[in-house]
Amino acid sequence: MRSCSILPAWLAVVLTLLPLIGSEAGSAGRAYAEEKEQQPAIRFTIAVQASEEASLATAETFLRKDWERAWRGAEAKEQTADTVVYTDSFVNVEDSGAVRKYALREDGVLLELGPAPARSVELPAGIRRQWLRQAAKLRKRHYGEAVPWSEAKSQVPLKSYVDVVDLETGLSFRAQRRAGSSHADVQPLTKSDTAVMKQIYGGTWSWKRRAILVRTEGRPPIASSMHGMPHGGDGIPDNDFSGHFCIHFLGSSTHRSGQEDMAHQLMVHKAAGKLQELLRPATPARLADALFVALHQQDGALLRAVLHGAPAPTLEAFGKLMQTIEGVRAESADGSVDFAESLSAEVAVKATLDGRGGGLKRQTFRVKFARDTVSSPWTISGMDM
Repeated sequence: MRSCSILPAWLAVVLTLLPLIGSEAGSAGRAYAEEKEQQPAIRFTIAVQASEEASLATAETFLRKDWERAWRGAEAKEQTADTVVYTDSFVNVEDSGAVRKYALREDGVLLELGPAPARSVELPAGIRRQWLRQAAKLRKRHYGEAVPWSEAKSQVPLKSYVDVVDLETGLSFRAQRRAGSSHADVQPLTKSDTAVMKQIYGGTWSWKRRAILVRTEGRPPIASSMHGMPHGGDGIPDNDFSGHFCIHFLGSSTHRSGQEDMAHQLMVHKAAGKLQELLRPATPARLADALFVALHQQDGALLRAVLHGAPAPTLEAFGKLMQTIEGVRAESADGSVDFAESLSAEVAVKATLDGRGGGLKRQTFRVKFARDTVSSPWTISGMDM
């Protein structure tokens, strides 16, 4: 006699449903995987540009799974910027159609651009190093070479033709070097070239300096600076430009004084991507001079570079001052005082402000400086007006 076992009713039901449960679980897993695959990839675009507002940028876009995973796992922290940060490197992050733009700090941390408080994002150190390396590669492509005038004058000989590229707008025009022994005296070639140059200056001729690239056939671009005011001798007829304008190179000087023009030299370094290399070792007097150059040139990126590391309210104060003036004529700061062993300094600068509403105002500014150690770079900590 054989014995037979009878399954409990509840167990029979479970065994009957198991294939269905497994099938549904498999379908759910496949659906989740398919949904994950369909999720738009994050696009990371690293860009180098002379200023945050510049239209001309050298950029490269990346689709990296390791960056994406790290980004999705990172936490964005709300923070109020305590100090001024200058950078020429930026990262755009495009996720599901939304784009956020971040400044890439020198430590690889991202700081979102826009109203305060800003969001900062810090990814693993390895990825931050990769971003900084990519930005360094782009920087080499974006900027020109700082060629001393002793060499540049032979690379741009008399009567030679060049392409002038404005680093802010990206606009370019053709020009010819007509004269100049201490720098290049240059003229636009045609009416259309003159029109482009005037467009770069917003439709009004100006003595304001601009960072430019000078391109000659067969050579890397040269970091240079120009102003936009026709003056002096003419030589090209029918180009709508009465006179010439000046292009300065590294170490070039003005014809009248025989001295370097600081505004031009700052713009040459900006066109070479070397502003911080010039400003970090600067003395308080030199930094004060650069500060008033930035105010006079109405150059926000240059102002931020001069104020790099300064308290954030300092940038706000100088930014408001810049908005109220057309320009400023400042006497050179007294550089005879030795602050080599000091951690704080104060420099007096006499200046005349040209107000936007008209009228001149002469006053003395006392610019204050501080640093952590005697080997640290100076930062501007404030100013009494």
